Formats: sequence, structure tokens, C-alpha cells
Amino acid sequence: NFNPINGTYPSAESIEKDLNILLEAGFNGIITYGSDNALMAIPEIAKNMGFQGIIMGIWDIRDPREKDNALAMSGYVDGYCMGNEGLSIRYEVDELKKAIDELRDKSRLPVTTSEEINDYAKQYVVELGDWVFPNVHPYFSNVTQPAKAVSWIGKYYKILKRAAGADKPILFKEVSLPTKGDDRCNEKNQRDFFILMEFSEVKFAYFEAFDQAWKTHAPVEPHWGLFDRKRRPKKFIAEMLTRQADVKVKTKTL
Repeated sequence: NFNPINGTYPSAESIEKDLNILLEAGFNGIITYGSDNALMAIPEIAKNMGFQGIIMGIWDIRDPREKDNALAMSGYVDGYCMGNEGLSIRYEVDELKKAIDELRDKSRLPVTTSEEINDYAKQYVVELGDWVFPNVHPYFSNVTQPAKAVSWIGKYYKILKRAAGADKPILFKEVSLPTKGDDRCNEKNQRDFFILMEFSEVKFAYFEAFDQAWKTHAPVEPHWGLFDRKRRPKKFIAEMLTRQADVKVKTKTL
């Protein structure tokens, strides 16, 4: 129930429904992308519902209201992400670094940014935040077979570990395969991809929770979710929930 194109924001009830579905599926952490309007409330709602880890995003690093909203939620978040894939497009590196430093000073929490993986070839991007938080999509490099996609991601993980050094954490913010919009994309491939990712060395977040119908700038963009736009689980989640149910039944039987 979110569409930034026409200014539609979800209600608190809708946010709670989203979060409850994620909790039931076993997730205990979330990453948000913006802090404007109703999005501001997500960390507090999530923490009160039992989520353990929350990274709050600030989309427009030039918007003082959004930054103030994020700062007001400092008691409910574990860290901030200032910006997303906007370097040299929506903001420049100097103002991004200044915004990161200011929010860190005010919140006393770790702050980073998130850019496309190729941007991290520049060492100053690696050094921008308190941890390395890139978006890493094999699909956009024409890699769609699950095993090859995991290997492709692993290669960049090793490169960034060397660039970041031993003391800076790395968490890949966006990794996934879309489920529609391309004949090579389907729910089985996404399922196989995440199963393989779970056995890899890469520290990653699952992208993304729900299909976002408003993202229409490419055919695959509305189809990255683990759940569809009606909150129904796709193959990866559906099979995981079935396994969990089977374990509960066997436990009760024993």
C-alpha cells in the first residue's frame, strides 16, 4: 500500500500486517529506505512487535524533515543508511559524507550509505560509512542462473573484504533474482538462489520483502519480492513455511 509516484503511504495497520507476515516467516530484522511520512513509524512499530535489528533509511539526504524524522526514531534503530544509489545522480560524495557524519554525531549510532556494487571500485566509497552496504544484483550483469549468480556475488564479496579491511563489517544490502519480467526469471530460480546464498560466506539481507507494483522502469522491477503484492509467499518462502510446519507436527507427534 505504498506508491511514492502518486504520494500514497501505508497506514499503521497495513505496516503492521506486513511486519507480522515477515515475523511469521522467521525474519527478525528489517531495512527501510525512507523516513518521510508514514515510513517514519516503521522502526517503532517493528521494535514493539519484536524485531531485533532495524536499519533505517533516509532517501533524500537533502531533506531536513526526513533526516529529523530518522533522528527522532534513534531509540528504535540500530543504524542508518543515508541515501541509496544516488551518488553523482541525486547527491555528490562530499555532501553525502557530510550528511553521514552529521547523523552519526547526532544519533551516536553507526551510519553508512548504499550504492551499486561497481561504485565500490572507488576506495572512497568503501570508506564512506561505518560498514559496507552495497546493492549487488547479478541480473543486471546478465547472470540469471542461480549457481552462477551466487558465485558472481561471492567474487565481489571477496574483493570488498580486501578493500574494507578486517575491521569494517560488510553486509550486502540487496541481493536477489527477480521472479518475472524476463523469460529467464521465475520463482524456482529465486528459491534455488537463496538456498545457495544461505550456504555461502556472504553476509546479506534478503531483497525484497514484497513485490512493489509501482516500480515500472524495467519489466523485472515489480517482481523482486519474497512475497507478491498481495502478501502471498512465493516459492522460497512457501516451501520454508511448509518445512517449518512439518517440523512442528513431528515434534508434537514425538
